[in-house]
Amino acid sequence: MALTRLQRLELAALAVAVGVRLAALAGYEALPRADKPMVDAYTFWDQASALLEGKDPFAEGYYQPPAYPYLLSWLSELAGEPSLAFVRRVQLVCGVLASVALLVVGRRLGERVEAPWVGAAAVLVFSLYRPLLQFEHDLLTPAWTGLLLSGALLLLTRPAGTRWPEGLGAGLLCGLAAALHPTTLLGGLVLGGVGALRSGRRALVGGVFALGLLAPVAPTTLDNHARFGVIAPVSLNSGVNFYLGNNPDWQRTAFLPSGLPFRQLALEAEPHRRDQAERDVYWRQRAWTEIGELPVTWLMTLATKAWWSLSDTEIPRNEDYRCFVRPGSPVGWMRFLPVRFGLVLPFLGAALVLGWRRRDRLLLGLGASWLTLHLPMVGFLVASRYRVGTWPLVAVLAPLGAALLWRERRRLVGPAGLVILVLAVVPWIPLPQVTAMDPARCTYWDGHMAYMDEQPHRARALYEEVLATHPDDMSAHWWLAQLDAREGEHAAALAHMDVVLEQFPDHFPSLRSAASWAARAGRRDAEIAYLQRAFAVPGERRSTGVKLAKALRAAGRTEELRALLAAHPEIARPGGSPDDEE
Repeated sequence: MALTRLQRLELAALAVAVGVRLAALAGYEALPRADKPMVDAYTFWDQASALLEGKDPFAEGYYQPPAYPYLLSWLSELAGEPSLAFVRRVQLVCGVLASVALLVVGRRLGERVEAPWVGAAAVLVFSLYRPLLQFEHDLLTPAWTGLLLSGALLLLTRPAGTRWPEGLGAGLLCGLAAALHPTTLLGGLVLGGVGALRSGRRALVGGVFALGLLAPVAPTTLDNHARFGVIAPVSLNSGVNFYLGNNPDWQRTAFLPSGLPFRQLALEAEPHRRDQAERDVYWRQRAWTEIGELPVTWLMTLATKAWWSLSDTEIPRNEDYRCFVRPGSPVGWMRFLPVRFGLVLPFLGAALVLGWRRRDRLLLGLGASWLTLHLPMVGFLVASRYRVGTWPLVAVLAPLGAALLWRERRRLVGPAGLVILVLAVVPWIPLPQVTAMDPARCTYWDGHMAYMDEQPHRARALYEEVLATHPDDMSAHWWLAQLDAREGEHAAALAHMDVVLEQFPDHFPSLRSAASWAARAGRRDAEIAYLQRAFAVPGERRSTGVKLAKALRAAGRTEELRALLAAHPEIARPGGSPDDEE
């Protein structure tokens, strides 16, 4: 039987969805970082490895959602060994399945306005958006949350309405998405309302949806309450993320690089080794205190973030994915993918305002779900990783908005037309320089890859290139110090470490390393000075105290040794912790 024009269009769209993902996977696996998870991906992989070894990586609390590390550990067991390549292939399948679900959802919505091609367009919008493809191929959650949300949309958009089995299934899918990415919980609640409104038994559908939504997050909620005395559905990092984006200096803290700069800020919350729940409370209280002191400044911050959240500029968090598509990269071709947020936003806006004018409850409900998923960028941090979480809804609503715009093009006057026009202009207003890609940060990550690949000369050249642009970059100086120490150049290592310690004076690992290098360089007084500073850092420091006592004895500084032992008699006693905590 011959295929219809619509069927050929849909198959072509799905072929593009598969083909672009296969090409992205091939390019990604040719990158130096393919076998080196970084930042959050490293944390997830490290936690999954601990689970495979029978250890508990969440003893101090769930800084990040535990569901993804558990999922990674199960995939490792399925593969027979920990395999990043296997995970990426499974996540590629997730992206393809999400595309299929959105094809059906888009077709259903398009048929309501005599535009069934919306399904094929939804697949293309979903699959040709570069940030989504990059997150899908990294060791992060968007591949899974995209599939789960797309599945929920598939269940909740049945033409005949929502029955209780679909309500329960959609609730479970949204709950699983929330267990992987907590802000999904808010959008899930709105989607539950959409399903209930489209049912003849609203109370039943709403009730079973709520049960399904809460079931996947119940274990972490109960554990957080039992162990830490807090009510938190999933992870315990909302406090620090809220602070990063809502303090008077938020344009600095929101862009703090991972590593030493972020660690320096994080240490402010744990002078006495608070657990994760206590740190979470600390950051939330600190944020509200500073907001209370400067409420007008905070309102301006929210307005600025609302503007930024609608910009076409890709705003990074932790890592800048724009670094990986530079010319010459195996995935450099991805920067030419045609879908951009600034291009689809006016059509998304058209779906919302024209849906309002048509009093279309399904369309309004889906629009409200998108808005709820988008709001964390205003309330917390503006970052591409939050925008990617909204993409299944963007993918179906934007083509639908284009169809509605065409149908009602002669009636686009008044407020509706003005809103669409504003949304067509706002994304292209230039943002401050702080949001631009910093080539030196890209160079730093290149140096880090070379360091891990045991290419010390290349790593050194790249770190020094970073310092040519940012002479005081802590992370580059820290790694250059490690390279110098490995080559026995302890004086040079200390020179780099002193730059680090000038900016981060109580960084215990740096002080400990500097003391060791000073001892090897025969600089006894410098060794003692570093050990004294290290011993003063809050925490269990008995072994550092023992090293300090030995150094003082070897230097003949008897009076200082006696004073140290008098103030800290535990140093002279046997036993105690063999290692210091960072």
